[in-house]
Amino acid sequence: MNKNTSTAAFLLAGWSVTVVSKSAKSIGVSWSSPTSLLNSGIRFYVALAKKPNSSSEQVGKIVTENVTASEITELDEYAEYNVSVVAVDSNGVPFKSAEVLVMTDEGGE
Repeated sequence: MNKNTSTAAFLLAGWSVTVVSKSAKSIGVSWSSPTSLLNSGIRFYVALAKKPNSSSEQVGKIVTENVTASEITELDEYAEYNVSVVAVDSNGVPFKSAEVLVMTDEGGE
């Protein structure tokens, strides 16, 4: 079994993520359903944030197939993240959106 499923996801051309909000420790994202680009339905989505040039640490949130927005929390303040969404289809095959580079806000009192 492949242990690194996020890089094993197929890039789905024409599917992207939109950043809708951000704070010092979270990034809100939304996306369109890629069902028109796939031959089957969606089981669930995983919204992911990963620091550029980081080999391991990813923060993510799993949401059901009828949800197309999520807030990724527990992030570092004033840090860059590559944000993407993985859709897992009804056959269990993962498909990845294009990545968006986002910086969280500065923290403060």
